[in-house]
Amino acid sequence: MSAGCSPAGADQARAADGEGQLSRRAFLHHAAALAAAAWAAGCRDGAAAATAPSSVEILVVGAGLAGLAAARELERSGHEVLVLEARGRPGGRVLTLREPFDDGLYAEAGAVFVPAHHHHTITFAREHGVPLVPAFDRRRAGSQWFHVAGRLVRADPEGRVPWPLPLPPAEQGMSPGALQERYLGPLIQRLGDPAHPSWPSEAALAYDVLSLADLLRREGASENAITIARLGYLDEWGDGIDYISALGMLRDLAINGRGHDTFSVQGGTDRLPRAMAARLAERIRYGAAVTAIRRRRRGVDVEYVEGGTLRAVRARRLVCAIPFPALRTVRASPPWTAGKQAAIHGLPSTSVTRVYLQVGRRFWDEDAPASTPTDLPIMLAAEASRGQPGERGILEAFITGARAREVERMAPADRVSFAAGHMERIYPGLRRHLERGASYAWDGDPWSRGDYAWFRPGQVRRFLPHLATPEGRVHFAGDHTSTSPGWMNGALESGLRAADEITNDAG
Repeated sequence: MSAGCSPAGADQARAADGEGQLSRRAFLHHAAALAAAAWAAGCRDGAAAATAPSSVEILVVGAGLAGLAAARELERSGHEVLVLEARGRPGGRVLTLREPFDDGLYAEAGAVFVPAHHHHTITFAREHGVPLVPAFDRRRAGSQWFHVAGRLVRADPEGRVPWPLPLPPAEQGMSPGALQERYLGPLIQRLGDPAHPSWPSEAALAYDVLSLADLLRREGASENAITIARLGYLDEWGDGIDYISALGMLRDLAINGRGHDTFSVQGGTDRLPRAMAARLAERIRYGAAVTAIRRRRRGVDVEYVEGGTLRAVRARRLVCAIPFPALRTVRASPPWTAGKQAAIHGLPSTSVTRVYLQVGRRFWDEDAPASTPTDLPIMLAAEASRGQPGERGILEAFITGARAREVERMAPADRVSFAAGHMERIYPGLRRHLERGASYAWDGDPWSRGDYAWFRPGQVRRFLPHLATPEGRVHFAGDHTSTSPGWMNGALESGLRAADEITNDAG
C-alpha cells in the first residue's frame, strides 16, 4: 500500500510493502520463545495456559469464509464454537481496500466475482442481507480489447479479433475464449463430474502429467494460438499455462468456465465476511495466531499467541481453515500423515500482486471493456471502480506468477510507476489524470503467503486425495480443499463440508 494509509490499513501496508514476511519471522521467533518459556522455564502466563487450558467443544482456526461458514453451521447444529483468527479482521483473502482512495472509492485486493451458479455464495449473501449486483455493464458486455505484439486490438461485433500474429486459417479471428472452446471444450465434455467423490478417473488423470500449454499443443493449437489463449484467465493460475497441470485447469473450466452471468457484492466484497462474523460476535477472537496443534485420542490441544502471551485451548474437534502455506509454520504433534504433509508443504499458491491507480476523472472511452488482457508485464488492465458513483475512478493492474513476484520486490512507489507506464498503452493519457496509487502483494501477507492454490503437473494425483481428509479429530477447510480453489463458493463449500463431517461423526 502506498503512503498515506491510516492505522486501520497498517496490516495492508506491511504486506504490500513486502514487510509481511519479516513480520511473520519475528512473530514466529517470539512465539517460539514464549513456548519455550512456558514449557521449560515455567513462565507464569504460558505455564498456566499450557497446563490448564480453557476448553471448548469445537475450535475453528481461521475466520475466512471457510471458517465462518463452518462455525455458523456447527453453531446451528447446537455445538459450542470458538474461532481463532490471526488477523484483526474477518475474511481472509476477501479483502476490500478503502484507503488511500478518495470519495468513498474502494478496490478489491482479493475475491471479486460471484458467478450465477455459485449457489453457496449467493445463499450466504441473501441470508446475511448482502446485496449482489451485476458485475459488468451490459452495454459494454460485447466489447473486447486485447493488447498483444505491441498493438491494442478490438474484436468486431461478431467477436472476431484482427490479431497481429500469423495464424492458420482455422484459427484466424478466434478470441481466447473461442480457442479455449475449440481445443479444450471436447476434453471437458469427457472429463466426468469433478464434484463427484470418485473423481478423477484414471482416464482423467492422464491429463495431469501434462502442462496446459503442452495439452493445447497436443490438441493441435499453433504456437501463436497458444500465445493468444494464454491472454487473461488461463495464464492467471500459478506460474501460467506452461507450468500448471492441465487436469487442474480443466477441472476449473468444467465447473466455472461456461459463460454464466456474474455478480459482485455491492459496496465491497468484504461486506459478506463482516456480516457473517457479526452473527458470531464474541465467539471470534482476533489477533490470535495458532502456533501448535496437538492431536489426542479424544480431542485436540491448540497453542496460540494473543496479545504477546502464549495461550492454549482444548477442544473435542478442530476445523483447520487456514491456507497450507501458513499451516507449514504450525507445529503438529504427532506429525501429519505422510500424504497430508506432502500436500501441506507441496501445494503451491499463486503469487498475485495488484496495483491500483486513482484518477481524477474517468477519461477512457465509454465502450472500453471492464478488463483488457495483455501480453505486457501488467497482464490484465481493469477498471476496479466500475459501478461506483462519482467522477473519480480506479484502474488496476492484475499480475500473477513470476511477474507478480518481480513487482512485489519493488518499492511501493515504483510499483505504481511501473503499472502506470504500461497501462498508458491501454488508457492513453492516464498519467495526466493520475492522483495516487496503491498496491497489494499476497506473497507478502503473513497469514496467507500467496493467493489461490494451483497444481503443477502430477500434483492432482499426488495431493488431491489428501487435501480435505481429516486427521483424527482435525478437519480441514479452505477453498484449497474444495472443488473450486480460488473461489468464494469453494471456501463456503469446504466449511459446510467440514461441519457436516463433525456433525455426522458426533451422530
